[in-house]
Amino acid sequence: MYSRVFILFFSLTILVIFASCNKKSTEPTADNTDIPQDPVGLSIPALAHNNIVPSAIFTRTSGNTSRIQVNLLGLVDPSTLNPIDLHADYENGNYNFYLEENGTFKGVKLTKVSSNTVLKADIVFTIDNSGSMDQEADTIAARIVDFANYLSQKGLDAQFACVGYDGWVNGGLNLSNASTLQKYLNRAGYTGTYRTYGFSGADSAALETDAWNDYSSVYGENGVVAVLFADAQYKWRAGAQRVFVNFTDEPTQPGGAVNWSTEYMCEEILGKATVHTVFSEDSTYYTGYWQDLYNERPWDMSKCTGGTVKFISYDATDLNLLDLPVAGALSNSYLVEYVTSSSSSKNHVVIAVVTNTADGKIEYFDLAY
Repeated sequence: MYSRVFILFFSLTILVIFASCNKKSTEPTADNTDIPQDPVGLSIPALAHNNIVPSAIFTRTSGNTSRIQVNLLGLVDPSTLNPIDLHADYENGNYNFYLEENGTFKGVKLTKVSSNTVLKADIVFTIDNSGSMDQEADTIAARIVDFANYLSQKGLDAQFACVGYDGWVNGGLNLSNASTLQKYLNRAGYTGTYRTYGFSGADSAALETDAWNDYSSVYGENGVVAVLFADAQYKWRAGAQRVFVNFTDEPTQPGGAVNWSTEYMCEEILGKATVHTVFSEDSTYYTGYWQDLYNERPWDMSKCTGGTVKFISYDATDLNLLDLPVAGALSNSYLVEYVTSSSSSKNHVVIAVVTNTADGKIEYFDLAY
């Protein structure tokens, strides 16, 4: 009898020990010791320039839900066109980056994108394919693949798409890899401005239907419409930056419609995406023609979203996408990490960057991580 009791006790003990060890080996440890403590007595200085707009995507860390990861698009100083290096060493007084969650400033860990810190970026080229763009079209298409390869080497997990527009949205390809985009832009029989005519991909029929139903009544060339179309219809990845690069040589033409205007677009995508402008015409050519709701400056799409602007020649012979300010912004993106104090699905987060020559902030209301 004694031996049976001892054997049963020994067996149960081994089972408990095994179960305990197995539990420890399968449950991840939420280690946030690498993130600094929340700073005390910090405040965002008054903005002297208000000439940059941060853009960020928030996600919880898998297996460590109290650790928030922010995919922050790199910022470019408008006065120098150089990327801004971010610092958050609050303890030693070396900082230009601020993040506030529900009224509390957070200690943050900043890591610049690299081959060891890969960040997602979904990049959409919106391309004016009206007749006046014929001289630029082939060059624009030829430069896109170099741009894609460059970003991949900088540690970005990038997907690419495009939208063609001539007033209405008349072509496009959903987010995919650089090779698929290259094939779309180089389809047999499609040259010049026709490179971005027609829809391609598994969802091409649905995209064409949506474009016709919702975006066919546009008055004239309007990159706003292309951005709104992609924002609503394309398959954006969770945790990925959203970036638009708009190519045009004409004013944005809403035709009097508020919902096709630059101001409307800015309200729709502010904080979640940036629009970068490449304008292939003398910027003074339309002086005297600029008018809200009818002939709007295309680069205002960039100013309101924190994007960058590049003016190039009428035939784009001087176009090098690797030299665009947006390339510098993407290749200087940051992973921002902090420990949340909230379990709410409605958080108020403020991000600010303040330097001597550039500053700005963005507020996110009712933010669910």
